[in-house]
Amino acid sequence: MFGLEMDATTEKNNSSSGRKNLDESDEWIIEITQYTDPYCTWCWGSEPIMRKIKAIYGDQVKISFVMGGLVEDFDTFFDSQNNIGGSKKFEQVAAHWEEASRRHGQPVDHQVFFDLKGDFHSTYQASIAYKAAQLLDQELADKYLRRLREATSAERKQIHKIKIQVELAEEVGLDKEKFIQAIESGEAEKKFIEDLKLSRKSGIHGFPTFNVKSRDGAGKFLNGWQHYQAFERVLTDLAGDSLKKDTYNLKESDILRFIDKNKKVSTQEVATLVGIDKFAAYEYLNKLKSVKSIKAGNDYFWVAN
Repeated sequence: MFGLEMDATTEKNNSSSGRKNLDESDEWIIEITQYTDPYCTWCWGSEPIMRKIKAIYGDQVKISFVMGGLVEDFDTFFDSQNNIGGSKKFEQVAAHWEEASRRHGQPVDHQVFFDLKGDFHSTYQASIAYKAAQLLDQELADKYLRRLREATSAERKQIHKIKIQVELAEEVGLDKEKFIQAIESGEAEKKFIEDLKLSRKSGIHGFPTFNVKSRDGAGKFLNGWQHYQAFERVLTDLAGDSLKKDTYNLKESDILRFIDKNKKVSTQEVATLVGIDKFAAYEYLNKLKSVKSIKAGNDYFWVAN
């Protein structure tokens, strides 16, 4: 539960599903549409890959998000794949997050589920908050989604609560009053329902699911958490040599360039960026005087010093 882990062999051809309202004036060559949920741990685990793609390809690859609605009613929820449900479901999800973190490498604080016990009923509220942000500003909305993921996954914050949602919205620069109005008016919920319908129409059954496509509509679905190489193969299949690549190596200037772009990065995100294991990335980052660590659950974030 709270995300789907599958290997890179789960590709399938796609020629029509996905968003239709694409801005033709954009510079993108490939669009990756991620069907997701702020609470999805394997979506959180996909952040290093998404950030590497943006670092390497920039605006040539557009990344969009569709809220798929992970859990409508946690009180009656049962995940047969991960054996999560019943009276111990909060403890089971906490254990699942810990196990997932060992695989995907992103920081988690599983104690959030003990905080949520008895008070949390659905992931929908957090998704609606993202849609409220999207109504105001797309660029800030995507930053907001990242903050929602960080907050619940690694900072033990209860993002289903409006107070936390508003605090995070202000952090990324969204207008507080307009954000609240978008939620209270019901407009954000309407947009969320549209996302749910799109997810069902596209045959989405787990999160994350990625629809990777070119401007002519040709593309493939990738189901579940993927290694970076899986995306590289699909990008090459769809775009050939038309994509220009930036290069990042294990050197201070490149790491600082990556941090400057993203402001705050995880150890795993640096490891994925330069193609080393997480321990080696931690050892390297810990020696740099130009960056500092911030404890985040079972690992660290890194910011410029």
